[in-house]
Amino acid sequence: MKKKFFLISHNEFAHGLKKALEMIIGPQENLYSFGLMPGGHPDELIQRIEAFITDDTEAVILGDIAGGSVCNSAMRLTTKRNVVLVTGTNLPLAMEIIVGQTTSSEAIQQIITAVREGMKILTLEPACQENTEDFF
Repeated sequence: MKKKFFLISHNEFAHGLKKALEMIIGPQENLYSFGLMPGGHPDELIQRIEAFITDDTEAVILGDIAGGSVCNSAMRLTTKRNVVLVTGTNLPLAMEIIVGQTTSSEAIQQIITAVREGMKILTLEPACQENTEDFF
């Protein structure tokens, strides 16, 4: 089975995500990006993706927003047993899936759980509190 990964989004997000991924992990021959541009129709975008998916393809579609027009249109592809659609895509999630060439729903769910744990607020605390009285 051939594995193919598709990044889909509104506007340029998917293309930028692909560029960021390939900057970090190198060029990926089986990674494609599609962005719905103003005036475009999501069904046309999904038809273009569908042309890449054959019976001997394991496909993972990584979309931007659950409930958004692009992912809603892509949902029809999930009637195929060889297609998994994931929403809420970000760089760490896409990187883990693509580096591992992961296509099973169960394994992707584990990656989603791990990536969620990496989402946090980071702050830098000073090593010591400044006290202006110490200068005199």
